[in-house]
Formats: sequence, C-alpha cells, structure tokens
Amino acid sequence: MYFMKDEAITYLEANIEQHIDNYAGGNKDWVEDEFNNYKGCSPFIKFKTNINIDSSNMDMSKETPAHTDYGNVKILYMALKNISNTEAADKRFWIGLAHNEFWDYMQYRAKLSTVRSDKQVARIYNNYFFSKGSKKSLILHPLARLWWVGRLLYDETLDDPFQALEYLKNDFTTKVYTFFSSNFSNNPIIARATLNAVSYIDTNVQKVSRENYQEIIRYVNILSGTTILDYLPEEELKLKIIHHYCALHNL
Repeated sequence: MYFMKDEAITYLEANIEQHIDNYAGGNKDWVEDEFNNYKGCSPFIKFKTNINIDSSNMDMSKETPAHTDYGNVKILYMALKNISNTEAADKRFWIGLAHNEFWDYMQYRAKLSTVRSDKQVARIYNNYFFSKGSKKSLILHPLARLWWVGRLLYDETLDDPFQALEYLKNDFTTKVYTFFSSNFSNNPIIARATLNAVSYIDTNVQKVSRENYQEIIRYVNILSGTTILDYLPEEELKLKIIHHYCALHNL
C-alpha cells in the first residue's frame, strides 16, 4: 500500500476544481499521471507490502452510502488490523488509500453526481482529504473513521469481537460523531464499556433515544473527570453506567 507524498497532497488540494470530472468518474490512473507530469515522479511512497486488501470487498450495496458504514467497519478494520496507530493517524496513509486502493469505494461514498456543481469541490475536499485538521479528520474522513471505530471497539477476547459496535448499527454517523467528541473516546476499555452499556439498556431496559444517548456520554465524561476510569474493569464500568441510568430514570 501507499502513503501519498505531502507535496502531492498539497498539489491535489490546490487543484481540486480542475479535476472534478476525474473525481466524479473514470479510474484512478489520472492521479499518477497528473503528478508525474507536474513533478516527474510518483505521488506515492510504497510501504508494508505484506498487507493485501481488495476494496471491492467493501459493501457498496446501499443507495445511501452511510447505511453501509456499520458493516464496513468490520471489513476495513479486519483487513488493516495489523497497521500501527502511528500509521493510522497519518493523513498521508488515508489520503493515499482514497486516491489508490479505495478509489472505487470512495467514488461510491462521495456520490459526486448527487451534489450541485457549486458544492462538488467541498464534497471532494471533505471526502478525499483531511479538511478539519489531523485529529478531527480521523473521524470525519470516510476511511479513517471506519478504521478508528474498529480499533477502539474491537475485542478479540469475545466470541463477537465487534459486540460494542451493535448500538452504532442504526444512525451510525450521528452516534459516532457524538461519541468521538467525548473526552474518553481514545480509550478502548472505556469506549467498549460505554457502548456495551448503552446497547444493554437499549435492548433490555428501554429504547435509548438520541437525547438519552447524549446524556450517557455526558455522564461518562463527568465520571472520567472525577474517577480514574482506566483502572476500573470494563465490566464494572459497564454496570456502573447501567445502574446510573436506571436510577436516573427510576427504572
């Protein structure tokens, strides 16, 4: 697979408007050709040849691409499970994938043909590049978001390693944005305990509305400021969240 060079990212970002048609259709070859004409070299740096992924395995079956995110977390994360956090935090990695191995998926995800012409540049920038800074874009970029959700919620000790993903199955985008705006979302144990607690409440106690979900996130945020949650066992934290919710709602 390939990182995209910084100078290639800068060049492509500056010339999005000239390449709207290339992003809207056709194959990925124009990226290599365009930068080679500009600088006389490839826009990519090759790395980790032992990782193989076929982006055609991604689910592209739904009319609304966001409805495939839940399933694509599993597909993408399992394919790239062995990359390091450092590699996965590097915008050059995700921008490289978007312009190379995942070209077909990204065209499906961006759906430029559905966007007004005056909105297409922004759609390309937001989908193919890191438009909101390095940290925030890890959750906004269509590929990086899938991988980082998988990284934080995957638990190989369980029969279903993606158990904590279940509550995100419906309304995935909104729930993910809410969750990852929290103070604790970079801790896998707290992340899994929180979402497993929400899923338990939603299945066994009462349906968790969007407002209730936000309420639970706020509670864990407050709790993380008064308790060293890192030292609590995952199951204990899960039960603590469930008990708080039930007490608060007289359940």
